[in-house]
Amino acid sequence: MSSSHLITLSTAALLALSTVGCKQESIAPQRPTTGENQMSSIFEKPVPSAPSHLPTTGVVATVNGVEISAEAVAKEVNTALARMQRQLPPEQLAQMAPRIQQEVRDQLIARQLLLQEADRQQIALSDEEFGAARAKLEASLPPGMTLAHILEQRGLSEEQFKKDFGDEMRISQLIEAATSNKVQVSDEEVNAFYKENADKFEQPETATARHILIAVQDGDNKDEKKAKAEGIRERLLAGEDFATVAAAETDDPGSKATGGEYTFPRGRMVPAFEEAAFTQDIGAVGPLVETQFGYHIIKVEKREDARVIPLEEAHSNIAQFLRSRKMPALVQEYISSLRSNADVSVVGED
Repeated sequence: MSSSHLITLSTAALLALSTVGCKQESIAPQRPTTGENQMSSIFEKPVPSAPSHLPTTGVVATVNGVEISAEAVAKEVNTALARMQRQLPPEQLAQMAPRIQQEVRDQLIARQLLLQEADRQQIALSDEEFGAARAKLEASLPPGMTLAHILEQRGLSEEQFKKDFGDEMRISQLIEAATSNKVQVSDEEVNAFYKENADKFEQPETATARHILIAVQDGDNKDEKKAKAEGIRERLLAGEDFATVAAAETDDPGSKATGGEYTFPRGRMVPAFEEAAFTQDIGAVGPLVETQFGYHIIKVEKREDARVIPLEEAHSNIAQFLRSRKMPALVQEYISSLRSNADVSVVGED
């Protein structure tokens, strides 16, 4: 069980959402994505009910006298099942539900053990620490998405978010202090990983470009749209800031919040857009580019040639990745030690 798995599922869903659509710049291999990292509406279809060995009401466990309710477990289970709806058919979800219930219960027990230990060690957060972490979270959200919007979607109040997020930060500090000196990664391990995963370090030719889209849809007057795009281009040529104009004028919701910026490899964009991005002079506002989406005004910020990332450059990220793979066993060991010294009672178990 990794430290990320110790987050209550409501908060975990929020944090997972924050990674969707974000630009990946790490030169180390990324961990495989799972269904938990896919955005889906919890209102698309009902989650099927399933029999469970856990009580449906009352208390399912106590941790040093602190009760964990069946309602708390059910809330997190429903959130987990809702996130999995797009990946699994209803009948498979129904079969998995009892196991998920038990896992959620165990996660909540572990979380309570960790919070109590954090309290015992008087781990507290300053307003500055919380504010910085919140700002980092908000900055990582996909363009056009706000924290307030996610909280509304998840049915979390601002007060509940502050408490949950603050608790998770305290838990993270506790786990870091308990395990940081126990996780060692040797140069030999890093070198071996680099050799065994050589293809992961092949970086394709990429371009970073800003664009402004004036969308043309069925029924629109193309001449008017083109004239609008030309007018915006003239403003840019006269010296207006591209990012500022893009944020105000573009019809592309995916890049509005980033001032029209995208970073992408060859083969990712539609042909006309890609041709401009990989041939246009860097720093220049190019001529209008027409695609099936409408008219684009493109300014190339930079281009990078295809290359193989050398071991020296990848070393620190590989080491961090390998450390993260060793963490689950250490965290589980730490939780087990806390549990062995705690008074934990689970309904239905001797």
